[in-house]
Amino acid sequence: MLDKIEMNERNIRQALADYRRYTYQTEEIDNVSDAFIERLAADNYEAKSELRALFSKSPVWNDELDAIVINGSRTHNTDPWRVKRLANDIFNDWLRNASDTDYSNYLNAIEFFANNSSLTDSDKNYCIDAINTLAPKAYQPGKKITRVFRSLCQALNVTECDNFNRDFALIADEMTAHKIDFKLFVSINPAHFITMSNPKHDSRGNLLTSCHSFNSTEYTYNCGCAGYARDNYTFIAFTVVDPDNKETLNNRKNMRQIFWYKPGSGVLLQSRLYNSAGGTRREQAESQIYRDLIQREISELEGQPNLWKPKNYTENKKIEFIPAFDFGGYPDWIYSDFAAKICIRNDQVDKYSDDRRTRFYIGAPGLCIQCGEEISEGLYCCECGGGAVCECCDEHVHSSDLYTVHDSYGNELLVCEDCLERYYTRCDYCGEYHENDSMTIVDGEIPICRNCLEAHYTQCDYCGEYHSNDEIFDAIDADGDRIYVCEGCAELNFVTCRECGELVHMDAAITARDTNGDLIDICPDCADNYYTKCEHCGELVPNSDIKAVHDEHGNRLDVCSNCADNYISCADCYCFIPCDLLPEGRRPNCKHIHKEEAIA
Repeated sequence: MLDKIEMNERNIRQALADYRRYTYQTEEIDNVSDAFIERLAADNYEAKSELRALFSKSPVWNDELDAIVINGSRTHNTDPWRVKRLANDIFNDWLRNASDTDYSNYLNAIEFFANNSSLTDSDKNYCIDAINTLAPKAYQPGKKITRVFRSLCQALNVTECDNFNRDFALIADEMTAHKIDFKLFVSINPAHFITMSNPKHDSRGNLLTSCHSFNSTEYTYNCGCAGYARDNYTFIAFTVVDPDNKETLNNRKNMRQIFWYKPGSGVLLQSRLYNSAGGTRREQAESQIYRDLIQREISELEGQPNLWKPKNYTENKKIEFIPAFDFGGYPDWIYSDFAAKICIRNDQVDKYSDDRRTRFYIGAPGLCIQCGEEISEGLYCCECGGGAVCECCDEHVHSSDLYTVHDSYGNELLVCEDCLERYYTRCDYCGEYHENDSMTIVDGEIPICRNCLEAHYTQCDYCGEYHSNDEIFDAIDADGDRIYVCEGCAELNFVTCRECGELVHMDAAITARDTNGDLIDICPDCADNYYTKCEHCGELVPNSDIKAVHDEHGNRLDVCSNCADNYISCADCYCFIPCDLLPEGRRPNCKHIHKEEAIA
């Protein structure tokens, strides 16, 4: 134990020396004390004991670096003969009963999986035809080769055979194998954590710098470097400009990612990819390669088939990674733009398949680089840092002169009064300060933050202004579409349907008469469903106010009650006929009853 802790100390001291070699900004590196180095070395040894026990089983474990070094000697290109041999093992029972034709198609199909990268287009099409003959739905353009093979297995009913999952994992690995021409360092070394991002102001040109750069106080997240080094299950994967030059492991990384794995859990978290330009957005092609190499290594070390189900972290509903208390690093896995992945190995899927949400904790408090005490932000505790640092302008101020604000992502920052007045505005609803660019003016003059805007305000579809939710009304526009309008727009441009109470645009409203004969406004739906046009006077009236009459020719008419006064009931059939067609002194019969006495 003591030897290992001493080795950690030597690695940290060497890393700091390498880190400061090419930059003029060395104040923070020069302030690193023995107390910090000694505590970080000891804490890392104890915290990473489970990971170290697992990783040290690897044939490419480097004890001095405290890292697995995956390189060209650890990888190879697809071996066609091994693919064919593994396929024969999987299809062994099926082959015993296969016809000559099926066997011939099988040989051509397996050629597709064994020599896919070297086949000519015509040969590849020939093999695809064989696959389609055996399993019509197995091959689809663009479908992963391993999924095509699995579909073929399902079509030929071999997936229920003993050891299928193990054999499928082996052949899937072989089909997708490729020899890499770089070294991937998979490390739990504390020196590699504190140098996870290269130094800023490097005379050779900045390369992969970030908020975790250890020689800068521009941001407070570099506290997370020591925090990751002190937690139990985080490890770092990285590549460097020149792997033959040990110095570049500490000051010239060109790719790095944070991973989390608790031995035996079957859950792997792959956080944001940082490349030579810094943090990336969306998934990068390299991420899949690094994830695949690490999954293969872990599966082999734990003696499990290399079958994992990857998913975007922000889309998974079962597992949550929570920053540990006082962890000061940047939790980049929670942002969908950064394409963090969570992978569950098949042998552990059932453990996370119920409705409960599993929580894992990641990170640990950092350490003050002067006194070695735990801190949750920056590189110094308040006592050692001479007060606090504004997270906006990087100036040292007294902690009582700092104000809590929110950046554009919603993260809390502590800023000085000058930066507060210059870059932040107080939300009138929640009372908290947010970046000026993330504020919206409502009701003409009131500043509101994004969260309050979404929760308590709605944009009027008519004038485009935001108003409090209790000042917004449902309405129907001139095209008949349902919209939201503010009180002012409602009063100027909309009327209330007297039938259903809906607000309807003036251009869409229809004039009708109610049962009392008064003119009212109604919406088109109510006009269609509850009103009828009088065929005598032409006005819309309620359906209940419509009576059926007949004209002088006997044709039926629908008329309102007022117009019905101009008609009289037939004595025999009780239909209504025009009063002025009844000859004086004659019995009121319509022409339907007495055709010979047709009223003219």
